[in-house]
Amino acid sequence: MKNEIRTPKIIKLLMMAAFGSMVLIIFLQQLKVPFMLEDLDYAKNLVTGEPLTYFSDITQSLGCIYFWKGGSLLGGFLLQLILMAGGYVADVINILVMIACAYLIFAPTRASHQRIFFNVYAFLLLICLNADWTNSYFRQFGAVHFFYPSLLMLTFLKICSTLVDSIRENKDIKTSTAVILGVLGFIAGIWAPSYAIICGVGLGGVIWFRYRFGKDYKSFSLMVALFFTAFGVVFYMTCPGNYTKDSVLLKDYISADVYPSVVLALLVLAIFLKMGGKLKPSQFLMCLVMMASVAVSLVCVLILPVSPNGALLCTMILGIACFCSLFYSLNKIVNRYRIYAYVLCSIALLYDVFVILESQLGVE
Repeated sequence: MKNEIRTPKIIKLLMMAAFGSMVLIIFLQQLKVPFMLEDLDYAKNLVTGEPLTYFSDITQSLGCIYFWKGGSLLGGFLLQLILMAGGYVADVINILVMIACAYLIFAPTRASHQRIFFNVYAFLLLICLNADWTNSYFRQFGAVHFFYPSLLMLTFLKICSTLVDSIRENKDIKTSTAVILGVLGFIAGIWAPSYAIICGVGLGGVIWFRYRFGKDYKSFSLMVALFFTAFGVVFYMTCPGNYTKDSVLLKDYISADVYPSVVLALLVLAIFLKMGGKLKPSQFLMCLVMMASVAVSLVCVLILPVSPNGALLCTMILGIACFCSLFYSLNKIVNRYRIYAYVLCSIALLYDVFVILESQLGVE
């Protein structure tokens, strides 16, 4: 059996130093960014116009969110809750969500001793590959509506990846697993429909895989979970507030320049297959949902008269997830490719520093 070359301790120390430094820099940067624009609008009771003071102010605002402010009840509720808690709480939550997202990005693969490297790498890529990081990470309105739902999607896909990678052990789906998938899918649907659509595609892939390679495997509970995911999307799309000028669907923040992560993932995929690698079911599933997200974002950009904010950010995150997973597998085949991972990680770190300095200096 081929022995894996372990990551040198010095590399681990450098990675942790880079990670700690970047987390601190991002947090300090967040402290400097005040609530702005839509944040200030939602920081008031939408019925009376008074500043948020009590929890009842938030519950009173739900009707206005449903009929007037875009229909995203869950997103609007969480946004107002965070705004009422204050800027410091918002900054802490934002940095914790970024760290959790970086962890979940590499969760579908068992990274063993390289988990530290790829978790840090994912965190750095979240910044350097986002074309509009200020509006999707620092502006609270964008963070809540377009970035926070990624945690639901990545958790959902982690469960789906486990189901397809260990199909024999999951011949009969546990009721608890199906309930969790159904709840996550429904919440994603009423929060950010683009993320829920990706969850639905991933779950549909699991159902197909189980039918294709184990026709006697029961998938009825997964179909129920898929139904609740679709129901969440329908609930969101039928909210009257989605068709007003203040709709979340019409807010155009995130640039369409988020496809470098997809290009990186496809490049590593081509190299991996050329070297004789074979995709695990979970990796095939991640590539499938990544391309589905690309399709959804293109439909929003080219066909539907809505802003593709959620779909574009979702595409970027899935591209990073595929890239990290495939690069890890490529390193297992040919260890010399690991040096390229270190080089690319260093480039990502330097670019992050440049982006932060650019925002600090106001350079266009």
